[in-house]
Amino acid sequence: MLTDGNPTDSVEAAGNILKLEEQNNGVAFFSVLVQDADPEPISGLSSRPPIPLRGLAFRELFQWLSASQKRVSGSMVGAQVALPPIEWSKV
Repeated sequence: MLTDGNPTDSVEAAGNILKLEEQNNGVAFFSVLVQDADPEPISGLSSRPPIPLRGLAFRELFQWLSASQKRVSGSMVGAQVALPPIEWSKV
């Protein structure tokens, strides 16, 4: 999810569903903050903290996403997959 960190609706119910799906290995959810967004309003959506985007590194973000999807799609169902390093973040 790409976000400015300011939801327009309550995110509590969505967060509960996402965390349950993450626990059941049904989804891997990543939130990416743009433009120095405040992570607090969406920090409860997932077990993973929001990741701040470094400047306008959208190309690097989408290249990482593509490489990650290649690794996941080439793996066995249910297998743990090491994702590429995140080089598009400020952290």
